[in-house]
Amino acid sequence: MIQTVAPFDFEMIKKQNIYYRLKFNLLRILTSLSIRKARNVIFISDKAKKELSHYYKLHDSKTFLIYHGKSELFKPDLDSGRLMEIKQKYGLDEFILYVSNIYKYKNFFELILAFSLIKDKINPNLKLVLVGKNFDDQYTELLKTFVINEGMEDRIIFYGHIPYEELPYFYATCRLFLYPSTCENCPNILIEAMACGSPILASNIEPMPEICQDAAIYFNPFSPHDIAEKIQTVLSNNILLQELKQRSLERVNHFSWEETARKTLRVLEGVNA
Repeated sequence: MIQTVAPFDFEMIKKQNIYYRLKFNLLRILTSLSIRKARNVIFISDKAKKELSHYYKLHDSKTFLIYHGKSELFKPDLDSGRLMEIKQKYGLDEFILYVSNIYKYKNFFELILAFSLIKDKINPNLKLVLVGKNFDDQYTELLKTFVINEGMEDRIIFYGHIPYEELPYFYATCRLFLYPSTCENCPNILIEAMACGSPILASNIEPMPEICQDAAIYFNPFSPHDIAEKIQTVLSNNILLQELKQRSLERVNHFSWEETARKTLRVLEGVNA
């Protein structure tokens, strides 16, 4: 099973520090060895299959597309008492949300810059909430310094890592969920957000459109101006926000761990036949 396509995104790799460049190069070597030895290869997005087909001769009869599923933890109807606890614990009120570990290719800076462009044009109480572990100290310091220099400490909140079981309450109560990442395989985060009924704005780079289809509005993740324009447009249209919520809940029904398990079992049975 191909879990990541990051080792084959050479433009992204060039932007990483030496540790991650070495890590991705090693992963590419290991992936190459695995593909050459495998009888069958499972991909978790069509984007991944297309990406690797540039480097390897992949026979359709030996490749299988099996998406990830949605966890029952993520749903739009949550315990109201627990919801109040979470909102009080984190001071959540009106906010837009990005959930992702902090790497350069996740485009946190572009999103923060986009927010800075519209912060005076939208609800002054609306915050940008960022949830995820820091995996790049230098980049994170750059982000936080920019936020301080722009006087946005009270508008842009870095929560870092939070308990997994608390994530649904963030997804379900955000005004808008944003996903400007530029390199993904089958992003579980988008499936989680859809399962909670989040209205979604996402990067127009595959596999985001493949996963969300019409359940999201897409932007150029390298253009803070485009991101800002899309945020402002959607936030000013309550009808569109409700439509996006409904589309998320409909689209997520295409992702089931039961179906994932059935398809995976069929592949494994074929290998052992």
